[in-house]
Amino acid sequence: MKLLKLLFRVAASVVIFVAILELCARLDDFFTYQAPLVGSYSNANLFQRDQLGRRGIPGARYKKWQMNSLGYRGPELRSGTVRIVCIGSSETFGLYEDAGQEYPRQLERDLNQWAGKPTFEVVNVAYPAQSVAGAVLRVPEVVETLRPRLAVIYASPALYAWLPAVNGVSDDPPPARFEWRLAERIRTAGKSLLPGFIQDQVREFQNRERERYIRRKIVGQQLMDSLPEENVNLFHSDLVRLVDALRQRGVEPVLVTHATLSEKPVSRNDQQMLTEWRRFFPLLTEEGYLDMARRMNATVRAVATEQHVVLVDAATEIAPGSQNFGDFLHFTTAGAEVMAARVAEGLEPLLQAEVSGVAEQTHRTQKNGNQRDGN
Repeated sequence: MKLLKLLFRVAASVVIFVAILELCARLDDFFTYQAPLVGSYSNANLFQRDQLGRRGIPGARYKKWQMNSLGYRGPELRSGTVRIVCIGSSETFGLYEDAGQEYPRQLERDLNQWAGKPTFEVVNVAYPAQSVAGAVLRVPEVVETLRPRLAVIYASPALYAWLPAVNGVSDDPPPARFEWRLAERIRTAGKSLLPGFIQDQVREFQNRERERYIRRKIVGQQLMDSLPEENVNLFHSDLVRLVDALRQRGVEPVLVTHATLSEKPVSRNDQQMLTEWRRFFPLLTEEGYLDMARRMNATVRAVATEQHVVLVDAATEIAPGSQNFGDFLHFTTAGAEVMAARVAEGLEPLLQAEVSGVAEQTHRTQKNGNQRDGN
């Protein structure tokens, strides 16, 4: 009997301890991010699905991510600006950067600094897991709503590693009835405390489990050291369709090659990041990811040549490594800064007329004002 009482007290103490920690985690979210104390709270709170796929919820917020009243990440729109849209996936939407430092926001600041006044407005119309095919479907809505002058296309090749993802098949798990917010903090602490070799083993286990899950859905699928040509061809045709859809509506596209942690064999530290990223698309081996990066960027360059589109070759201009990348694909704040600078340099010749026109209009206004003062 005494042993049972002791076990009951220990179990009750553990439950109370965990409950207090969970309450503290929820209070922390509430005071830091104005998160609800009850109910789910994750990046899923930012998005909804319509007939075209994933889109943003107007005004939604999750931690540092804030959607505007149109459901795009970033501030509310301004009037009287020359608009540029950034099309892409999570690399454009932003992940590891500090709040307000994702590359579209930094691109807007760079362009306005070049212009000498707030002439330009960059709108981030990207959504995580949005393929080029999905972006094509969104073009009519984006153009009608925003009336952009240019569209920067930073297509994510990783989505083409598994073709059902391109065609809008969602692999998202159903929302949990109850979410432990404490769990995220435990995972973060574990990453910083566990030795590197143990983390490697955990990642490999997660990759194997994910691979088995996908094989249950796609019978007979094998690990690939090279991306199938079918996938590359589909990426090519989707890019051409996106370029055509924009031009038909008077928007000039600009293509950007995809910068990654590396297109070449990687160091041990970078190898760990690549292994961790594989859990999202485990049917590609590490060498398969490097093959994908090389061939998909060759495809972007080919489409730019075929369609006479301005190309920003970010893949060759952004240095690989952990300073610029938080994982295999996503920028750090420093990497987003370099990306924004390279894209701004590529856009400036296309935008010179707008800057000259603004300067000329300003000169005429000042001249007329001086004449009125003289009279």
